Amino acid sequence: MINKSFEIQDYMLDGALVNGFWMTLEDRENLTAEIIYTPVDGKSFEPATTEKMISGITTKCDNFRSLLPENVNCEVTFKDFNGLTYTANGNFPDIESKELAEIRAVYRFYVEYYI
Repeated sequence: MINKSFEIQDYMLDGALVNGFWMTLEDRENLTAEIIYTPVDGKSFEPATTEKMISGITTKCDNFRSLLPENVNCEVTFKDFNGLTYTANGNFPDIESKELAEIRAVYRFYVEYYI
C-alpha cells in the first residue's frame, strides 16, 4: 500500500519553475505526480540544459526511491521524449537533447510486491 507522498517543493529543480503539478492516487498501489517544468527565464530550455534537467529528474526519482519502503519503487516517464521511462537506480536514459519550452514528467510510485 502507498502511504507516503512528497510535497511540491520536493520536485523542484534548480533553473526551473514548476508550472503544473497534479497528483493522482490511481489505486492503493499506484500514485502518479505529473510535473511541468519551465525555465526560470521564461524562454526555453536549450539542448544542454534539457539534458541537465533530465539528469536532475532522474536523480529526484533515485532520491525518492531511497526514502520509500523497500517494496515501493519510483519511475519517471518523459512525455516530451515519446514516453521514455526511467526506473529508479537504472541506466541514464538515452535521449536526443533538444530545445524545449517545457519538460513534462510523470513520476509513478508503485508497489512491486508485498512484505
